[in-house]
Amino acid sequence: MKGHYPGHSMAKVFMTRTLPLLAFLLLYSTLTPAQDSPGRFEIGGSLTAIDNPPFFGSLGPSLEGDVNFGSHLALDSALTWLPSSRGNTVLGLFGVKAGGRTEHFGLFAKVRPGFVTSFHSLRESTINVISNQNAVFSQRFDPLTERALDLGGVVEYYPAKHWTMRWDLGETLLFQEASNKFSIVNGGTTTTTFFPPARNTSQFQFSTGVHYRF
Repeated sequence: MKGHYPGHSMAKVFMTRTLPLLAFLLLYSTLTPAQDSPGRFEIGGSLTAIDNPPFFGSLGPSLEGDVNFGSHLALDSALTWLPSSRGNTVLGLFGVKAGGRTEHFGLFAKVRPGFVTSFHSLRESTINVISNQNAVFSQRFDPLTERALDLGGVVEYYPAKHWTMRWDLGETLLFQEASNKFSIVNGGTTTTTFFPPARNTSQFQFSTGVHYRF
C-alpha cells in the first residue's frame, strides 16, 4: 500500500476507509453491555509500524497512557520514537477513544490530534553558481515540527483484571508545510528562491502493546 496522497485525496481516503470504521465502532459502543472499569488510569507500551512514511522511520516503540471515564470514553495518548538513518523522529498524539467493553473484550474508535517532530529535517538547499562550469551545492538540516492526526480503531483484550492487550489500526494524517527552501545564487548577486508547495499525506499505521490498569 502506498502512503502518499495529494491533499484533495485525503478526504476520499477518510470517507472510504476510516469513516466507515469509526461509524461501526461508535455504533458498537451503544450495543455492547458495559464492563465495570477496574481503574481510572492506564499506562503501557507498544510497538508501532507506519506504512511508507515520507521522511522518517517506519517502526519504533511507543509509550502510551489513558484516563478512563467509565467504560465507554477515555482520554488516549501515545508518544512514539521512530529512528531512521536519516534522523530520529518523535510522534505525539493526544485525543479520545470511544466504544464499548465486555468482560474480556473492548472495541473503540479513536481521534487523536498531535505533532510530528523530525530532528534532522531538510530545511534549505542552495546552488551557488560561481561560473558557467563551477557551482557549489549546500544543504541545511534543522528540527521541524508539523501537525498530525490519528484516526482509526482500537481492539482490546482483558486477560486479567488489571491487564490489557491492545491493537491499534487506522490512518496517520500528516500536514506538511512548505518548509524546504530551494535557492539558486548566480554569481553572488542574483538569487532565485523556490518553496515546494505544502502537502498532506496519509499513512496506514498499526501497533500492538500491553497496558496496566489501576
